[in-house]
Amino acid sequence: MKPATYISALIIFFGIHAGSVMSQNIIKVAPVFGDNMVLQRQKPVKIWGESKSRHRFTVSFKGETKQVQPDRQGKWSVIFKPSEAGGPYEMHFSGEESFSLRNILVGDVWFCSGQSNMEWRAMLAFNGGYELKHANYPQIRNFHVEPNTSGTPQNTLASGAWQVCTPENTASFSAVAYFFARNIHLTEKVPIGIINASWGGTAIQSWTSAESLINHPDYREQIQKLIADKGTPQDYDSLQQKAAVQYKVWENKIQQADSGYLQKWYSPDYDATHWSTLIAPGYWENQGLKDFDGVVWLRKAFDVPKRMANRELVVNLEILSDYDLTFFNGKFIGAVAWDNGRRIYRVPASLVKAGTNNITIRLFNKKGEGGFKSTTATELYIRELIESNHPLLIPLSGEWQYKPSLPVTAIPPQPAAGPGHSMPTSIYHGMVYPFRDLALKGFLWYQGESNNSRAYQYRTLIGPLIEGWRKQFNQGDLPFLYVQLSAFGAIKSEPVGSSWAELRESQGAALQLPNTGMAVTWDIGNPFDVHPPDKQTVGYRLAMEAEKLVYGKPGIQTSPTYRSMAIEGNRIRISFNNAGNGLMTKNGDVKGFAIAGADQKFVFAKAIIEGKDVIVWNDNVSSPVAVRFAWTESPKESFGANLYNTGGFPASPFRTDDWEAISKDWR
Repeated sequence: MKPATYISALIIFFGIHAGSVMSQNIIKVAPVFGDNMVLQRQKPVKIWGESKSRHRFTVSFKGETKQVQPDRQGKWSVIFKPSEAGGPYEMHFSGEESFSLRNILVGDVWFCSGQSNMEWRAMLAFNGGYELKHANYPQIRNFHVEPNTSGTPQNTLASGAWQVCTPENTASFSAVAYFFARNIHLTEKVPIGIINASWGGTAIQSWTSAESLINHPDYREQIQKLIADKGTPQDYDSLQQKAAVQYKVWENKIQQADSGYLQKWYSPDYDATHWSTLIAPGYWENQGLKDFDGVVWLRKAFDVPKRMANRELVVNLEILSDYDLTFFNGKFIGAVAWDNGRRIYRVPASLVKAGTNNITIRLFNKKGEGGFKSTTATELYIRELIESNHPLLIPLSGEWQYKPSLPVTAIPPQPAAGPGHSMPTSIYHGMVYPFRDLALKGFLWYQGESNNSRAYQYRTLIGPLIEGWRKQFNQGDLPFLYVQLSAFGAIKSEPVGSSWAELRESQGAALQLPNTGMAVTWDIGNPFDVHPPDKQTVGYRLAMEAEKLVYGKPGIQTSPTYRSMAIEGNRIRISFNNAGNGLMTKNGDVKGFAIAGADQKFVFAKAIIEGKDVIVWNDNVSSPVAVRFAWTESPKESFGANLYNTGGFPASPFRTDDWEAISKDWR
């Protein structure tokens, strides 16, 4: 079951998306332009949109007035001269109708993209309630791009709006993008616009243009077929629409069979006093519902003190097994279809009342153990979205009511999914191409987890993505700053091969391209959580890459990267780029290195720092030929890796050998 399909279908069923209303305005600006927007300084400003009429109109901005003539299709555009940072300004439209876009700033605009670690919201970052309490930077603005795919390039978005950085708004900002923007804004003293076009669980090839993939040996046939199928029943968009219809039919069948739906067990008025009880965290198989697979509804009542009434809250249910729909006082607040995904949901203030409130979960467990997967009771709680001076937690551990509604044997077979966001180019068409004429300062990119099984291949994809985006935006070698994968995965006791390490190596290969910078993050990850909460450090390290590469600040040290090796008897000297004023460890002797001879068998090595170099050896390897550093999923936890420069930036994992990668033959 694909997460995006599952969630969107269930959201549609419960009607939480209000039907869109078609604007009756004659003149329309593209959705990326609107009140509160940030426009790129020091570059021509292009504004575009559509008109229902071919009559001329004028657009005025910062003392310039332009005459605009829509073409035969009603499309129009206008270009204003470059200007320096400042604002707020207004942009006036006059013709058959008149209107204005207000509170516009001119500053730096960064296009932020990738998968779930870029998508990860600020409310979920480490110490999120505290961070939101202080997130009051009116010159930082955010534009969120809704997930969208297409078989052909889309000229515009369906909708969108700019938001000013306030505690309430910032909760939904990308955490990485926000902390990056905060650092740059405070240092450069200019407005910052962040465009968040990210989507969890997505692969790099889906973000890459057809032009960039058409000659790639692994994707040539898919791209050719995508082009050949255009306008046929096998067209990508046709298959997507067909799959969506089939999925809705299937879902309606479940609805008609599920007594929980029919009797509205999620309603706060429903009487659940006759339900059984279980203790959370814990599985229902161990608490009276032995060997049950299917749908179980869970409810818990709790008291909210008066001072928390009408305040936005965060519900943390951590991990549920497997697919949930979660309601607060009868209203849908979230769903996750990935069984290892964390359930952290935002509750609108309008739903929170003093006194008794309740949470209801519809949990669908296909097989295995069902229920609360967490092992620690303190992981289940409700807290204030924005920390107050007297923060309060409401525990959700302990007694819950439950009732099964539908065994898995009564659920009809799920229809085949459409091509989805896994199709190469599909996300690029829907979420990147519509911005091609927008002036930018640069790109931020945090992605790679979904390409782990094809880690070695990734080096042949990240370059084409960067070059393809730069070509499409046509603003030269726009800065491209990206995050190297953090720690995640098994803790190892021996220096063996690692596809996660190979993906980091593939990411590092992009530094060969001009105007690129990489934030190294292996030291702030979590072996057990692919979404480490410390997004503050990620944002800071990206910002330092920008200060050094883009803003030209002198003396900034960023992460050391491998430069060269020299064999000196039974030792190997490793030299680094970005060693700054020298190297150091954060705790004791140098750790994280392994060494091998011609037999290609790596063993842990001793190492010492000599200025800007590291000397590596093992007394049992008399003729060493290769060295590896932090070459595993979780380097700090596995090998104690601890090499930094004196600026406090961790050295990027590397290997000096070119021996065959374990992920090279991914098929």
